[in-house]
Amino acid sequence: MNLSRVNVCIFDVNGVLIDSNPANARAMGAAFSDDPRRQEKIAAFYLTLTGIDRGEKMRRVQDQIVQRPFLENEFEMLWEKLIDLTEQSMGKAPLATGCKSILKALAQGRTARVALSNTPLNELRHILAVQGLDAFLDIIRGGGNWPKTESLRRLLDEFAFTPETCLFIGDGKGDLWAARAAGVPFVAIDPDTGEFDEEVGFEGPYEDLAAWGHAMGLI
Repeated sequence: MNLSRVNVCIFDVNGVLIDSNPANARAMGAAFSDDPRRQEKIAAFYLTLTGIDRGEKMRRVQDQIVQRPFLENEFEMLWEKLIDLTEQSMGKAPLATGCKSILKALAQGRTARVALSNTPLNELRHILAVQGLDAFLDIIRGGGNWPKTESLRRLLDEFAFTPETCLFIGDGKGDLWAARAAGVPFVAIDPDTGEFDEEVGFEGPYEDLAAWGHAMGLI
């Protein structure tokens, strides 16, 4: 991979810039239940739901674990509860090794740095500010109750980015599918979960962001 051809580097946040997947899994469990055993079951299930938006994750937890339809206004109440819990969990989660060094190096190479997450935008901005990452990013865009494919399409349209000169780094199949749909080259991050075992047409997978950064000579 030749980074000299990349004008825009797009990063997923959870599991790429911030090692927050375990913390977010616990937040989802706590949002749905006060029972520690039920929380653990939900958290374990959450970790299998990579690369999809928060609303879809909630609907799948409701369907597979709670096993009944949402009551009136229940989805909305859980959504608001999860905002508070996720802000706390992601604000305290560790940054990916080498995260800031890589972002600094990309800036020196005049590569635009974008955070693109399924986390709703206001919540995402707060989390990145608490983590001290907002100053290292040129563009921040969130999601919520729509797929990453739509988020990436909106980003490219908003800034008139040329897909071939962008690079998207993500840790889930949903990220890969979004990149494919948009025609954006993709780098996979996977700490040995086998997430991308059945997939082709991407760079990696790398164990973490630092491994990719070392391979590119950024750190």
